[in-house]
Amino acid sequence: GDVIHRMLTATQYIAPLMANFNPSSSLSSTIQYLDNGTVFVVQWDKVYLQGKEDLGSFTFQAALHSSGRIIFAYKEIPVPVLQISATQHPVKAGLSDAFMILNPSPDVP
Repeated sequence: GDVIHRMLTATQYIAPLMANFNPSSSLSSTIQYLDNGTVFVVQWDKVYLQGKEDLGSFTFQAALHSSGRIIFAYKEIPVPVLQISATQHPVKAGLSDAFMILNPSPDVP
């Protein structure tokens, strides 16, 4: 869409795994992408949770196909996702296409 707002990343996302990752915590961590015209792939490789580097590294991908198909692939998930703390950052996996309506009328919530 053409509306940019502060809640954009909370309401509209494609997230194979959203958490408090810090790719700069290790020289081996990378985020790479590939676009060959029919598929766009993003790979998070050996990324660590901020302040929880001792848990191990995560490696996963999201592939967006021109047909509309979306595939999430997971290679390394060292802890159950339900055990990742959401204190510093929301933990989510999936898709969201929510939206916000900005209504200046005081009569409409």
